Amino acid sequence: MVEGEKRMSNSNLPTITVDDFTKIVEMQFNERNYRPIFGIGKGGIGKTESIFDLAKNKLNIGYIDIRLLLYSETDLRGIPYPDEHHAKTIWLQNNTLPTVDKDGETGILVFDEITSCARSVRTAAYQLLNERRLGEYELPSGWMIVCLGNGEEDGGDYQGMEGNFANRCSVYNVVTDVDSWKKLAMKHGVNDLVTSYVSWKPEDLHSMSVDSETEILFSSPRSWKAVSDILNVYGYNENDTILHKRIFGNVGTRVGQQFVSFCKFKEETVDPKQIVSGLAKPQLKNREVMYITIGSVIKLIGDSIKSDMEASGGAVTLNTIGYMANGLRWILSLQKEYAVMGFKDLIAYNDKIIPKLIMSAELREQCPEILQFAQDNRAIFS
Repeated sequence: MVEGEKRMSNSNLPTITVDDFTKIVEMQFNERNYRPIFGIGKGGIGKTESIFDLAKNKLNIGYIDIRLLLYSETDLRGIPYPDEHHAKTIWLQNNTLPTVDKDGETGILVFDEITSCARSVRTAAYQLLNERRLGEYELPSGWMIVCLGNGEEDGGDYQGMEGNFANRCSVYNVVTDVDSWKKLAMKHGVNDLVTSYVSWKPEDLHSMSVDSETEILFSSPRSWKAVSDILNVYGYNENDTILHKRIFGNVGTRVGQQFVSFCKFKEETVDPKQIVSGLAKPQLKNREVMYITIGSVIKLIGDSIKSDMEASGGAVTLNTIGYMANGLRWILSLQKEYAVMGFKDLIAYNDKIIPKLIMSAELREQCPEILQFAQDNRAIFS
């Protein structure tokens, strides 16, 4: 940090989850309130991914992510050159910043790693926040700026932040939250062994300790996605030592060994097809087995719904609704801790379609337990 630079503490900021941060960005965009938003939090918790998902998959608008740590002031401002009369300077802009012709009339411009870049780069970005202009460039009227970075206590490469910069934004301390992460994870096909493990051991969603000087590797939403990508290709094999090493290489040996030990319980789980077909209603005692079984049942139901919708253009078959009813009946028969978690995770798989199916007459007829569950757990449905 530059000598004399003011420290930016997270302590005076409102603390919100990644999911709530994304909702605030969405609300402001829909209100056409283009005051910049600044999200500060630990690296790898999903801030950037959630804004990308909002722009591209939900709002269907333009999206540009500028990693300011990799840019110089000239990259943003452009290259100065004299006009034809050599009377004044004109700035030759690069093609990075959004334009209507190239990127559309509406969108989100993300300034990522803004607390890790040089002060001169932040100064250039500050002009865009303050005036929506930079040299000859003008930000399209339908574009909103979102700034992302790490606070000094978040363990990133903190290079400072000017108070005048932050004062031009709505600023939030963004933190990890298991429910918010699982909602995004299930939407993007994160392996059910990963989501089940994080449900079982939520403190390992992000295991970085800022005070630790001995651990280079730590688990985070970003590194769990990497583990998921490996498992989605190869599956889990407890005898595959190379697979284990690759897992350790992403989340560290400490968390990795615990995850590998957890995955071994997969051999003791009940086939989820037996549950959704109504052929088995297992009474499981072991917590690891319970978490893995719930995760596999939810994945099977969710995948079946997705397959139906892709094949029919949006409809879900009665056969899949029957699977869902049987799976729900088993989940709701569990202890409340597991029933609530399983129900919330099922909704997280597709929070647009599944709630409608749950309250449909077809499903309620096959799973009447859902009405009592809804009455006893109103907060989930609100």
